[in-house]
Amino acid sequence: MKIKKYLVRDMREAMQRIKEDMGPDAVILASRKVRGRGILGLFRPRRLEVTAALDEPRETAKVAAKPEPEAAHTASRRTYSRAAPELQFALADEDGRPPAVTQPRQWDKLSVHQELHEMKSLLNRLTSYNSAFAAGEGFFNRWEQFLTENEIDKEIITDIMKTLRDQIDPSDVKRYDRARLCVQNEIMNLVAPAYSDQDLGHVVAFVGPTGVGKTTTLAKLAAQYTLFHGKSTAVVTLDTYRIGAVEQLQIYADIMGVPLEVANTPSQLKDAVARHRNKDFVFVDTAGRPSHESSKITEIKTYLDSIDEPVQVLLCLSCNTKQRDLLRVLTDFSQLNYSALVFTKLDETEATGSILNLIRYSGIPVTHITNGQNMPDDIEVLYPKKLAKLLTRGAGLDA
Repeated sequence: MKIKKYLVRDMREAMQRIKEDMGPDAVILASRKVRGRGILGLFRPRRLEVTAALDEPRETAKVAAKPEPEAAHTASRRTYSRAAPELQFALADEDGRPPAVTQPRQWDKLSVHQELHEMKSLLNRLTSYNSAFAAGEGFFNRWEQFLTENEIDKEIITDIMKTLRDQIDPSDVKRYDRARLCVQNEIMNLVAPAYSDQDLGHVVAFVGPTGVGKTTTLAKLAAQYTLFHGKSTAVVTLDTYRIGAVEQLQIYADIMGVPLEVANTPSQLKDAVARHRNKDFVFVDTAGRPSHESSKITEIKTYLDSIDEPVQVLLCLSCNTKQRDLLRVLTDFSQLNYSALVFTKLDETEATGSILNLIRYSGIPVTHITNGQNMPDDIEVLYPKKLAKLLTRGAGLDA
């Protein structure tokens, strides 16, 4: 039996090297995590030492044909009669005495029993290891399935799973907590570059496709800043197309105690913003536009360009929209130079991976999420840590 040890980064590398070196018939006997030798080894990450074995077949001697019993007996007597004197002389001791008959040695039997015992022990260890390896793969497979069901992109899942396999020992009793923290850290690292600056500007415009909840989102955010943070706000709406849009917003404005103005032309919007220059925030509500109607989006741009100061544009998207359509909306509304995204209707879907996908794809942060109809409570500021917790919520994978 050929036995060899391998020092590798993970079990995947071990399986590949063993197969290349010893062939597909090799088996894994044991594995353990070790550090490098010497003082420098203390500061290096632990590696995996894997012991593998290959049972090499022994050559079997050819068995001679068995002679006829009577012929063999006669031949042996004749041969012994002729050769006996010479054999006795050759095998005799120096003093001429014939040699003593040698009895079978007891340690030969013990050696066989010991070898059988060692083989049985190796088989038991191999069975135990294979069971543990299968359980570990099951643990990782459940995590991969959870991320897939959350509709996270395959490329992102591949990056997360590589880190998970490198850092988590599936036999650890705390593997679930450690794995969840590992996945959360990986998500935060993926989106961190997009979250360099989340502060709202003085003028904030809400844009997006029809029906995503722009007006409700604006009202919730205005109420949060007015009622909970003591900020002075004003609201200007351009949405005079939708029936009841102005009346709906007027009700919200009256409840909050903030002024509401209606702008039917770019110049009216410019003047309205100028009148509220002393306010902390001026929130601008725009009409919903189908993303494929570029002329309608250009019309909104004309309004926003009339304002004499920088405008922060928030693109509102719905969580229950297919990712293919979300990517198209990003492209169609790009002429408005939006600087942040807002995801609405989280309460209407179980899969929230599209939030992570769009941040990774566009490099633009998602600053807020809405998750219900309650005014003004069902809106939250979103930052990397909260996003990571949101995406791992309900990950009951320790079963």
